[in-house]
Amino acid sequence: MLKGIFKNEGFLFIIKFLCLFGLLYFFCLFFISITTKGSNGFTIFLRDYLNFIDWIRYSVLSVSKLLCKLMGIECFIQDRILLRSFKTDKALHMGYDCIGYGVMSFWTAFVVANNQPWKPKLCWTVIGCLLTWVINCVRVTTLMIALSNNWPISGFIDHHTLFNIISYCFLLAMIYVYIRTNKTKD
Repeated sequence: MLKGIFKNEGFLFIIKFLCLFGLLYFFCLFFISITTKGSNGFTIFLRDYLNFIDWIRYSVLSVSKLLCKLMGIECFIQDRILLRSFKTDKALHMGYDCIGYGVMSFWTAFVVANNQPWKPKLCWTVIGCLLTWVINCVRVTTLMIALSNNWPISGFIDHHTLFNIISYCFLLAMIYVYIRTNKTKD
């Protein structure tokens, strides 16, 4: 009976997916922990030259700053983690949990765990991660506009939870499209 379970494609996919997701997610957490201030000499190199987490955060803040400018709201990036409005004294802090590495890890693990050639996997991985990044840029821009205009903040749901819900809804739709596309090829 156990031999049958290990030959089951669905079971193997779940095992691969969970292992890959755990590996990617915890690697991001590990990388964040070794590249924060107070690190030793080796990790200073990683922090200064290979810090992909910071690149994602800074790119989201930069695009949001540009989008805000197009909407007539002048703001600036402070210390690579804050988007601050010139109009008000309010700032938007983009912490590590706001970057979207969990959603990106989920999508990447899902695509890589499937039995497809590497080129379509790479393409789908990039599409999913870019979609998550775009959703994040829109979220940060919307929050900055709301802060600058003193719009009331919802007491029912916070923006981080809403971002995760929207991102996972898009990813579920992409999973559906991914599966349908691969079934038609088979």
